[in-house]
Amino acid sequence: MLSQIKKPFLLGLIKGDLPTQCFQYWLRVDYPYLHNFVKVCALGIVKADTPEDIEIMLNHVTSVQNEMLDHEKHAKALGLTREDLLSFPMGPLKYSYTRHQLSTAYHGSLADTQASILACQWGYGEAVKRLIDQYGLKDNNPYKEWFAFHSDPKHREGFKKALDLLNRHAEISTDSQKTQIENIFMISVKHETMLWDEYYNMSEWETYNT
Repeated sequence: MLSQIKKPFLLGLIKGDLPTQCFQYWLRVDYPYLHNFVKVCALGIVKADTPEDIEIMLNHVTSVQNEMLDHEKHAKALGLTREDLLSFPMGPLKYSYTRHQLSTAYHGSLADTQASILACQWGYGEAVKRLIDQYGLKDNNPYKEWFAFHSDPKHREGFKKALDLLNRHAEISTDSQKTQIENIFMISVKHETMLWDEYYNMSEWETYNT
């Protein structure tokens, strides 16, 4: 997490000087990512064997839907429509991240599925908390509503439920399964960390002449 909050994108957000085009890029690549997140959770629901686990996955879906609405709010303020958010291709790393999560949900267990999305559920809230603690948040920061959303305590409640699910399943997993869960989680952590650079650099796919 320390490496994440040193990223230029996050520093730009907390200082209020992140270029608008970088924020627009984040909106346009993160919105379809959230669509994919819902699909991942839907597969988690299919693999859940208890009402408790189903409820946790349903809670994840509700949280993501709320986050999509927040994206739409920011987009509208910048003159972007929902269709604009859906028409922009994800960058290479963002696309890789969605494939990692979706493939894990298709082929793995419920614990694997939860491990693949945990870094996202954990990272934003933790980064926001550390940034505000370290730098403070000025009233005139143009991104203060972004911070308000991601610092909402209700997100922490969903994260705790995610940890509870993962811990319960880890207790009945073999050593090999636990190693797989850890590897899945760490791949997601690496994506989350590297993606802050993709947002700041507004990375796009290279084009080739055919």
